[in-house]
Amino acid sequence: MKVDMVDLKWCEFYKAGKRLSLASEFCGMPSQIDVRSQTTGKIVRFVAVQPGDPWYDQDNWDGEQMVYRPTTPVPNVEKLVIYHAY
Repeated sequence: MKVDMVDLKWCEFYKAGKRLSLASEFCGMPSQIDVRSQTTGKIVRFVAVQPGDPWYDQDNWDGEQMVYRPTTPVPNVEKLVIYHAY
């Protein structure tokens, strides 16, 4: 399965919430996505949250956003939110 990749420069970082936000125009809302730092070259994979996760929503926010968790620990980021932006 091919995994979409976006550069970190397209994400907004919210320090207080340890959150990255990304407009869906860059990648849609895939089940998983890789985010690459253009500075360090590091790639972090994020996967959509599943039932049982506190950020999971049964209605998927009516298609307006999706929440993802990193597959490996990232010190300053707990989640990625891709929001509808068409």
